Amino acid sequence: MKNETAGHPACTMWPDDGRRRRVRALNTRHVFGGLLALVLAMLAMAQHAVAAPTATRPLQVAPGRATTLAIWEPAQVRGVVLFSSGHGAWPERYERLLQAWADAGFVVLAPLHVDSLKYPGREAFSLQQGFGERLADMRATSAYARVHWPDVPVAAAGHSLGTLISAVLGGALAGLGPLRDPTVVAVLGYSSPGRIAGLIGPDSYASLAVPLLLVTGDEDRVPGFVSDPADHLYPVQTAPAGDRQAVVLAGGGHNLIGGEPEALFERARQLGTAFLQAELLDDPRARQLLEAPAAAGEQRVRR
Repeated sequence: MKNETAGHPACTMWPDDGRRRRVRALNTRHVFGGLLALVLAMLAMAQHAVAAPTATRPLQVAPGRATTLAIWEPAQVRGVVLFSSGHGAWPERYERLLQAWADAGFVVLAPLHVDSLKYPGREAFSLQQGFGERLADMRATSAYARVHWPDVPVAAAGHSLGTLISAVLGGALAGLGPLRDPTVVAVLGYSSPGRIAGLIGPDSYASLAVPLLLVTGDEDRVPGFVSDPADHLYPVQTAPAGDRQAVVLAGGGHNLIGGEPEALFERARQLGTAFLQAELLDDPRARQLLEAPAAAGEQRVRR
């Protein structure tokens, strides 16, 4: 969930059905200028003992490239969550969150992205390629879900840069091409990459076609990239009105979902789980929690 540095304009190659196609030239100095700062922020996450996922499977992404797919699977699958980790991170860093979703009946599918510090051969991918490969990872993950759980509802979720990837699956950034995943019916994001000059503009989220919950904090800053925590509200503020909500937790930073501090992590986890239950399972009690007035120390932004 981070952004990186680059020097001059370059073209990003986006995979499509095993092929790559040129979508648009991006100013890499601005678009990816903060990725490195985000990597460093991810590495500052609180260290928690994590359990292994239920299974880890090989995932063929495109001819000549494969990755691994971490799976948290409950005994009875009631919904699917496609999860995209933050830049530089890996699925197991979020085990406490993803296991909670599995306990609630959702199978969580989380690919290892090429920008992860755990990905073998990470250095072979440029910053621009890494963004496109994330989308390819999520398409392959969605295809895996359709084969194994074809009749259950699907949500996309992520942290930081993973939130942007999830929003793309829900219809955002339509100007880049036909990247929406039609199986995704809701998007859940923890923090966001903020406003990325040259990539995220006023119309970037105008094509978001599904409900969105964004959880962030009023101390959610990324040195050298996001100086104003309010920038994380941009996906909600600029998406079409209707079923878009942000919850801002007082004292929460960029890594609150990593357990910093613990009380805010628990609240963020509760809100996210309720959103999945409300949107995928039509759970009235979960929806009531989401529609309740803001609790002490919270701010709610709705569209």
